[in-house]
Amino acid sequence: MITSEVDTLRLEVNDDGEYIMISADDATMFDRFASGIRHIVELSDQTAAKVEEIEKQYEGQSGFDMEKVAAISGINVEFSREAVRTVDSIFGEDTVKKVFRSTYNVIPDFLPSVNLITEFFEQVTPHMEKLFNRKLEAQEKASKARMGRYMPQDHKPPQRRK
Repeated sequence: MITSEVDTLRLEVNDDGEYIMISADDATMFDRFASGIRHIVELSDQTAAKVEEIEKQYEGQSGFDMEKVAAISGINVEFSREAVRTVDSIFGEDTVKKVFRSTYNVIPDFLPSVNLITEFFEQVTPHMEKLFNRKLEAQEKASKARMGRYMPQDHKPPQRRK
């Protein structure tokens, strides 16, 4: 029988005991994580530019403007929906619902804001770094051990003749 150990990390994400599993042995995990963060940063920059554009359109107007608020809100909703899809594509389906379970239980249509998505990444990033650093160290040790098997054990440096 062939067996293999998979290095996984179980992260509890709410008070109900729900969790996400992360594995450094998943060949795509680090790429998904790095790509996801890059995507959210780019999306955030685009969102800020769009909001700034709307602010300029309404510059000089005083008072509350429902159209302006609705336009900005629409941009933020678009960002949040894409951020949720990105998080779920990295850590698995319904990760965001697990993380914000207590809110979803009360508000089923809840959509986390940019601040909540950012906080989630700030909290999960140290765990990801620790997991992948541990994996790199283990790979380095295993590589040295494998190479040690191929080094001649009885090899002696050549002796000079006198």
